[in-house]
This record gives sequence, structure tokens and C-alpha cells, in this order.
Amino acid sequence: MAGVSAVVPAYRDHLPRGTTGAAETIVVVGAGLAGLHAADLLRKAGREVVVLEARPIPGGRVQTVRLPFDDGLYAEAGPIRIKARHRTVLRLVREFGLKLVPFSPPAGSSLVTIHGVTARSDQPLEPARLRLDLKPEERGLSPRELLERYLRDLPPDLADPAPPGSYADWQAFDRVTWPEWLRSRGASAGAITLMTVGGDSKELSALYVLRQIALIRGAGELDFKISGGMDLLPRAMAAALGDIVRYHAAVVRIHQLPDAIKVDYVQNTRSESIVASRVILAIPFSTLRQIEIRPPFSGQKERAIENLPYFPATRFLIQSRTRFWRASGLSAYARTDRPAEIWDCTHDLPGPRGILGVTAGGAVGRAVLEMTPEESVAFGKGLVADAFPEIGGNFEQGVAHRWGLEPWSRGAFAVWYPGQGSSIMPHIATPEDRVHFAGEHTSSWMGWMEGALQSGERAAGEVMA
Repeated sequence: MAGVSAVVPAYRDHLPRGTTGAAETIVVVGAGLAGLHAADLLRKAGREVVVLEARPIPGGRVQTVRLPFDDGLYAEAGPIRIKARHRTVLRLVREFGLKLVPFSPPAGSSLVTIHGVTARSDQPLEPARLRLDLKPEERGLSPRELLERYLRDLPPDLADPAPPGSYADWQAFDRVTWPEWLRSRGASAGAITLMTVGGDSKELSALYVLRQIALIRGAGELDFKISGGMDLLPRAMAAALGDIVRYHAAVVRIHQLPDAIKVDYVQNTRSESIVASRVILAIPFSTLRQIEIRPPFSGQKERAIENLPYFPATRFLIQSRTRFWRASGLSAYARTDRPAEIWDCTHDLPGPRGILGVTAGGAVGRAVLEMTPEESVAFGKGLVADAFPEIGGNFEQGVAHRWGLEPWSRGAFAVWYPGQGSSIMPHIATPEDRVHFAGEHTSSWMGWMEGALQSGERAAGEVMA
């Protein structure tokens, strides 16, 4: 097995006693989707691979929460959707014999709550009731129709999943925030509120949001999820790799030697080292900052690692005694101006109880980080009540997963602020000699499972090339 053979003589002068490994060993840091997929491709190509994972389980930010919920209910702390064009995810789901179900229930109206007033998708939108001042040409348009109106005449390459060699052609989009760009296109304040309700995008680069929209635009309405929990995919991938995945193994230092890489890590409080020919860092930059790199990476890479922001999102999972929304013909999907996105996590599961999921980030996400766990759950319940006041009499228990406090993530997913798309993005995925980089942050599909998997394929290809 990789990591137990003696150090070959050519490296003996560079390595301290007690270091294990072999010149041909490839070390993958991180057993999230990116690291697991890269390791699997390398192993199938006949390479010797070791995966080091700081957590006790695989999956990274793909985490399904089953406790403390009742009646076998579960919900996602991490990714919740798979798009129809996410070919890599769909292929692996089939290969491992997992089952897909629709993300949303087949019927029911959605809600939007603005200024304390809630409107249904099956009824005409009344801007006056929502206290929105719209231009005459904006009235009567849904948030989606407004978005299409102001997204006309965009460069077609924004929708190309392959990251460009240079972001220079997109700098005009990167100089301003998303709301500022919408305003520059002629959107009214009321229209901007409608187009941004449900998510805090006021600090994000317009280029970041436009890339996300362009990639999924026209992909159809039907999203999927994995029946039984999204974490079944990384669990199956890790099981296929067997004991090459080492858990409770936190990397603390990477030595870039003349002809090899030495990786120092702590496994179950014991200091260990392994030498490798190449390393794939499949962990967020937010945690890579905690690893000592000797000698340091290039200045461009160091700046990218240090400055790439991670969205401070919190996932609230609120268990309801009944699925009261069904009696009103609702799907339980809602967007509010707090801002928050709400959905039914358990529409495909039996029983009277249900779980409503809520995502809140940005300023709200940062505020939650200062609360106690009990205060956080109460806050999440309040977010649900903005659109569904009936939760007050139906609330049983809840979970608040604050990604900003998660030690091996320190944030939910990578984003960027104005100016960072053109200054940081070109340097995120580029290798540093024998060190390669993977993870959703290195892909155009930032924040998606597909991005993590595609980045694992790219990094493995770099190593094999």
C-alpha cells in the first residue's frame, strides 16, 4: 500500500528519519468530491495514491444531516441541487447505482416575501402591494422575466464552462457589484429587489453572478437530488477507494524539495510524514491558508490563496410537526428579502412531519456566526416565519450549520468581489511545480458538486500528463 515503503535512496539526503512514502506516490489532500474523483482516476491509471482527510468522514462540504430529526427524515447542510447539465455528477450517480429524485415537489405555488408582504406565484404580481416602485415597462413581469430583460446582449463566452485563458475581456463586468451592474442596465430599484430577492448579492462582483447565471441559463426547470442523501455519492466513492483514504489526517506542512514533495500531517494526534512525486490540494483556499508551505508558492498564487473570499452562508434545517403548506397549495419554496431561500427538503419522504431548509448568507450569515447554537436555530425559525408564519405552531426542532465556523471549510463556497475575478481567477487553478489544485473554487462551476468533480478530473489529467 502507498506510504509504507522505505524512502528511495535518491531522496534520503532531503528527508528526515521516519518519513515514509515512495517517489511515485501521489498524495491527494482532501476527501471531498474533487479529491476522491482525482484519486480514483489516478488509481485506475495505475498510480499509487494516498488521500489525507482531516475529517472522520468523506465528502467535504457534501454533508447530509440525519440527527436529531425524527421519523427517518434528513436534509442537506451542503449542496442541495444537481442540474440536468451536470454530466459528471449524473454519470457517477448512475455508476454507483444511486437514485435521483426531483429537487422540488411536482405541484404547488412558490412565494416571494418583500417588505413583510407575501405574494404567490400563481397570482398576479402586485408591485404596489409589495411597495415596489417599478418602471412602466417592468410592471407585470416576474423576477425571471425581469432578469431576462436585463441580460440581453451578453457575450456568449460567459456561458462557456471552460475557464478562459484570460479574464481581460470581462473586466467591465468585474469592476462593479451585481446590483450596480443591473442599475447600469436601466433597472429600477424595485426591479433590482425582485431580481435579487432570496440571496445577498450586494457585495458580489457582477462578473461572478453573470457567470453563474450564464452557465445554468436555459438548462430547464427540473433539478435533482440524490434519494437518501447527497452524501451517498462521496461515501460510495470513498468505499471504492478503500484504505488509501486516511481519515483524521490533517496536513500541517508541505515541503517542496528539489525532486519530491514531503507532506507533514497529524493523524489522531500523531505526527506523520509522507514523500510524494506530486500533490493535489483538493481543499478550500480558506483552509489551505492554515498549511505551512516551504518554500512559499509564487506571489500570484499566494495572493489568490490569501484573498479568495468564501461566502459566510448558514444552512438552517427546521423540522415541522406537519406539512401545513400543502393545505394551501404551496410547494414550500420561497424567497424573502431578509434575504433567504426556503424549500421543502423532504417532499419525497413519507410521514406527517417535514423539514424546511433555509439558506442565508452575506450580512445575515456573518451575524449568525456571533450567536449561540440555540439562538441560531431560533433565528432560522424566524426566517421561515417571514414567508410561512404557521411554522410558529408547528416547530419541533432545528439545526443551524454555520459554514463560517466549520474548521475544515471556513465558508460555504468560493465567491469573488469586484476586481477579483480578473485579478485572482486566472491564478487559482494553475499548478505550482509538483503541486496541483482542485476543488469547486478552481472550476467555472463554483459552488456546485459538478465543479468539484470536473476539477478533480483536470488535476488528475495534469498529473498523468
